[in-house]
Amino acid sequence: MDQPQHLSTQLEGMERLLDADTGAILFRHPTLRGIPDLVLEGDGYTLEFIGPTLLCIDIRNPAGLARLLAEPFKAQLPVAV
Repeated sequence: MDQPQHLSTQLEGMERLLDADTGAILFRHPTLRGIPDLVLEGDGYTLEFIGPTLLCIDIRNPAGLARLLAEPFKAQLPVAV
């Protein structure tokens, strides 16, 4: 299994797939397969981990994820989220 890394480092090596029909985005670890130890589900997205390693990010609703990421900065944004 991979050594623990920062999320940004793990994302750089992931496969990226886009479903043109639904707009869903999938980031998937290129070599790691198996049943995740931890699954986090949110408003339109799922994160799966095996140990400290990110297995995949499934973004079914990009707007839901954007709202989550923007929450701490909402007052500073020039547009409504």
